Amino acid sequence: MSEFWMTILFMVVVGAVIGGFTNLLAIRMLFRPYKPIYLFGKQLPLTPGLIPKRQDELAKQLGKLVVDHLITPDSIQSKVINEASLQNMKIFVQAEVKKALSTEKSAAQLLDQLGMKNSSFTLDQRLQAFILGKYETWSEENRSKSLKNIVPSHIQQKALDSIPDLSRFIVKKGKEYFDSAEGKSRLEDMLDDFFKERGKLINLIQMFIGNEKLIDKIQPEILKFLEQSRTIDILSVMMVKEWGNLEKWDVEKIEGIIGKEMIKQLIKEKTAEMMPLAGMMNKPVRELTANFSNSIVEKGVPIFVEKGAEYLIKHFQPLFQKLRLDDIVEEQVSSFSVSRLEDMVVSITKKELSMITYLGALLGGIIGLFQGFVTVLIG
Repeated sequence: MSEFWMTILFMVVVGAVIGGFTNLLAIRMLFRPYKPIYLFGKQLPLTPGLIPKRQDELAKQLGKLVVDHLITPDSIQSKVINEASLQNMKIFVQAEVKKALSTEKSAAQLLDQLGMKNSSFTLDQRLQAFILGKYETWSEENRSKSLKNIVPSHIQQKALDSIPDLSRFIVKKGKEYFDSAEGKSRLEDMLDDFFKERGKLINLIQMFIGNEKLIDKIQPEILKFLEQSRTIDILSVMMVKEWGNLEKWDVEKIEGIIGKEMIKQLIKEKTAEMMPLAGMMNKPVRELTANFSNSIVEKGVPIFVEKGAEYLIKHFQPLFQKLRLDDIVEEQVSSFSVSRLEDMVVSITKKELSMITYLGALLGGIIGLFQGFVTVLIG
């Protein structure tokens, strides 16, 4: 009887060992050997293992699995672009913007940290280059046109209407100048220069006016002339006439008179004067945004986040397709070494693989038990 049970036990043990070892070997052969093995110049079957042999196909299928079932546009949109997420995003962006706007650092320093050195100087140059470029384009397009065709009609009319006021202003300033000590001295110098070229004419005039200076006679007459209303009318008529001639000038002629380089230099100076970017860039951001930082944080940021979410929802499908996540997954899996891939799979499915080995041993033991009974009965 003892021989009977020994035979049964032996068959069970052998069956369990064979079953467990077979399953363990099958699991190992999924990954090993990592490379093909050759014998007498011929590749042995089942080398390399299944995973190394089909790694490219596995990578492709994993990429499709991720894009088709795991990370889909609908799943991301439902998790990321929803009311709660938008509210959290608004709070986060508001905090970051408020922090950025309250910094004591200047805009130039912040740009320097981002690798944009000498940003204020560069912005000045780009602004000047932009405005000069616009001027060059405008000049080329209009250089043969007259001022009458370029200047808007309402501005031309306004210029004509302002000529009488301009005449009064000129006469007023002329009177103030010639009535001053400086004007009188300048007028006297002009008289001296005039009579130097005419010899004894001054002596003849001096005989008629006696001991008084000639300048004391001429200055009041000039002032009297400037005080007359006719003087303003004469000057206005002359200016209207000259304005009519000036309207016929084309841009090329004006550039030639003033000088194109002079115009460019004036543009640069006025640009720097009206838009002093260098000075603004070197001021603290807190100081620059003090008057409107609250509006930016409380009103601007929510609108920006909402518009950004609307844009993302509208363009999410094409953006998602352009990401090519399946290609990314495929490239990553294809670049893995087989040993790393094996470690990843085994670490995830360690318990399940052990159960498969134990199940093989159990099935082998059961088969060995039946074999033992059959062998004893036949024997």
